[in-house]
Amino acid sequence: MNPSTLVEIERAIQYEAQRKDSPPEGFPSLPVVPGGRYTQQAFFELENEAVWRQSWVCVGLEADVARAGDYKCVDKLAAPIVLVRGMDDKLRAFYNTCRHRGARLTKESAGNAKHLRCQYHSWSYKLSGELMGVPEERDFIKLDKAEKGLLEMRCDVWNGLVFVTENNSAPAVAESLGQITQDFASIDIKSLRVVQHSTMHLKCNWKAGVDAFLESYHVKTIHKDTVSQMLNVDGTVMTLLDNGHSRMVMPRRVSDAQRNVNFNAHANAPDVKGMHATFAANSYVYHVFPNLIIPLEKSGFPLLRFWPLGKDECEMELIFLGPDWGDGERPQIWDYFIQVFNKIMAEDVSCLASIQDSLKSDAFTGMTLSYQERRIYWLHEQLDRCIGVDRLPPGLAVKQLLRDYMTVPFEQLEANET
Repeated sequence: MNPSTLVEIERAIQYEAQRKDSPPEGFPSLPVVPGGRYTQQAFFELENEAVWRQSWVCVGLEADVARAGDYKCVDKLAAPIVLVRGMDDKLRAFYNTCRHRGARLTKESAGNAKHLRCQYHSWSYKLSGELMGVPEERDFIKLDKAEKGLLEMRCDVWNGLVFVTENNSAPAVAESLGQITQDFASIDIKSLRVVQHSTMHLKCNWKAGVDAFLESYHVKTIHKDTVSQMLNVDGTVMTLLDNGHSRMVMPRRVSDAQRNVNFNAHANAPDVKGMHATFAANSYVYHVFPNLIIPLEKSGFPLLRFWPLGKDECEMELIFLGPDWGDGERPQIWDYFIQVFNKIMAEDVSCLASIQDSLKSDAFTGMTLSYQERRIYWLHEQLDRCIGVDRLPPGLAVKQLLRDYMTVPFEQLEANET
């Protein structure tokens, strides 16, 4: 992590922890966020078109397709995708759709193959996408196999994570992530191993799930016996990053009374080698727009992704990563960590179904957000930038306000320090 960034974060933590009055001078009162953004089908369809298809979306781990011939199907987006590692070692993403009549290209959801073969009529394709075989080809008049290769989607890899987009003009993933790539400079995700992979069906809009990880305002209520014992949320620092991404930092409690709940302080805690010491002293929670949440722990950390299943439901997918422990069963310490983490996740999602029901009711007039919840508003600003304000249904736009308030105003910090 950039040393100047670390200095800024530490100064901002002190500022927030000691702040007794209002937010920094000039910070705006955030307008109400219309509830229809979470409930209206028209808005949901605009998201599918302009956000999910046009943004870089993390669809998995590079380790899942590491060898030539490895493939993995992805069915989380509007169109089915298959990730394939070619014999040339290049990773590609294809629409999982045969050019004959649209059948899927693989029987299994993941595996290793020398070519891809349609499960309906056995059209076969090279791992690089070219159509190579058509049974009874003689009956297809003027068939040009060179024009019937698999349709490819843009695919890019950053730090062991695989991203796809249908946007051919989008900058590379690393450029899109910007500051996040600098913050993760000491973290080698590729070297980590999957500790747990699970999914949970949630009866709420995907944004309601993401929102739960964009603020610490709820911690003292929902997590009073868990996270609140681990972190000093009064010192929470939020930074809004370009392209809708954001970062939240909370100082960890380190007194002896908390050592049994703070993972990093546990005597037998795993350790992600090379990870900067700031991640042991503080909890960093990143939002990678649109749907990826990464709460960093020096002992290991999860990747949380929220996938829309409809305007009123989504799937939370959790991949917990930790240091490679070699052969044999995973260390028992993970049983404890995962048990505590799953409890925290259950707390986080406990209110989401009832929130979604309220958002649909006539009694709900919109979301009233505070300074502590500005990452949520920033998400909504980015959604509108992706969709285009002129395309939004009447009454559902949010005002673009926060570009000038992406960090704590350091002139105020300097005034407080003098």
